[in-house]
Amino acid sequence: MNNYSVIILGPTASGKTALSLELASFGGEIISVDSRQVYKYMDIGTAKPSKEELLKVPHHLISIVEPDEKFTAGLFKRESEKLINALYQKNKIPFLVGGTGLYFNSILYGLSSIPVVPNEIRSFVDRKIELRGLERVYNILEKIDSTYANKIHKNDKQRISRAIEVFYFTKKPFSSFFNERPNNNFQFIKIGINMERELLYKRVDLRVDQMIKDGLIDETENLLKMGYKKDSPGMKTIGYSEIVDYLENRTSKDEAIELIKRNTRHYAKRQVTWFKKIDGIYWFNSDEHEKIKKIINEKIFF
Repeated sequence: MNNYSVIILGPTASGKTALSLELASFGGEIISVDSRQVYKYMDIGTAKPSKEELLKVPHHLISIVEPDEKFTAGLFKRESEKLINALYQKNKIPFLVGGTGLYFNSILYGLSSIPVVPNEIRSFVDRKIELRGLERVYNILEKIDSTYANKIHKNDKQRISRAIEVFYFTKKPFSSFFNERPNNNFQFIKIGINMERELLYKRVDLRVDQMIKDGLIDETENLLKMGYKKDSPGMKTIGYSEIVDYLENRTSKDEAIELIKRNTRHYAKRQVTWFKKIDGIYWFNSDEHEKIKKIINEKIFF
């Protein structure tokens, strides 16, 4: 058997979980490539696999940090590479499954060494965001690093502030710290899940409705009661931030739900744009499981 890892990527709600469980159930383990599923206590809003699904196939990098901690692309790269090597030693096939483009880039193309930014610069950027507002600071990022700005959401305070901090300290765009060459010896089979946009958006809307039914509002309220703030890294994500606004009476329940749907659809569109820039992906419709199995078997076993 060749030492290949299988990447399964695609926009949110495209069917990656069901596909990966089917594929990995025969000799594989799943490494989550999701910047939200790393957080503990945040199950419904991040669409984590169910308890039954987690029992079916071993999963990694799910529920490993507190919602008020940062989990960077550099940390993902380090932890995922250790896991891949450990799985190779066990003669298991690593399946890297998710939708966080920055994480995929870190392991496919590597990361240059980003220097530690002094606290005074971080404080300066925080004050700038507080005084000018996040939208104006995002507009600054568009001017100094449009490449990175186009890959993140204009409300993603954590990534916006990180990119601004690095620019102020190094005078280099944050995007310049991403190498365009692999820096490991791993071999990847890259599977992309494609879906007609109207169908994808319909699936997004249905998923959000199901999250509400499953208790997303209660989950968010419990996180606040546990002491996590609305500006904690985990809470500043789609689904939770809109529900916090509802709980704090800034929007109605219906408005919050519609905002989650809209913001998730926009995020899915950005994911597709990001993934189209990755070379060597075999693209399939979400229901073409047999064709996907054929590609993987040909690479791994022949």
